[in-house]
Amino acid sequence: MNRFERSFISELDMADIRTARDRIVSSPYLKKSPQLGHFLTFVVDETLAGRADRIKAYNIAADALGRGADFDPQSDPIVRVEAGRLRRALDHYYANGGADDPIVIELPRGHYVPVFRCNKTRRRVISRFRKLRLQLADMLRDNIWLILVTVVIAVMVSLAFDLIWMALGLRI
Repeated sequence: MNRFERSFISELDMADIRTARDRIVSSPYLKKSPQLGHFLTFVVDETLAGRADRIKAYNIAADALGRGADFDPQSDPIVRVEAGRLRRALDHYYANGGADDPIVIELPRGHYVPVFRCNKTRRRVISRFRKLRLQLADMLRDNIWLILVTVVIAVMVSLAFDLIWMALGLRI
């Protein structure tokens, strides 16, 4: 890990990164697959411990996925397959429930070393707007009859006032 990476991680605060990792591992996207949770925990912990150079297919298979000492990463693609699954799970997590998380953990293609970055305020605002829009749509869908009755009553009251106004205007 170079000096920039080390300073960036300390800037983000390792405790916050671990909290983000735990939140992801306990999410529905990884909860059903303990193997993906072990994978993510292993690569995040090794990176935070300053051992990113140790994150190789063999070590992931042996330490995170429970493969034996005879594991051959050239003949068994389990680490590549699980890395792809983990990337998709992270994408789903951040697209749905984790868009407001202050720290984003990514696993770049072709690498097993995770990247940590601060979540952009703009992305969080867009996520909140999207949630509010969905909540409004749900509320409207749930209360459609109430809304229709309110609109009908408002139209009837408006027409009644117009008729009264016209009747009073004709007398004068």
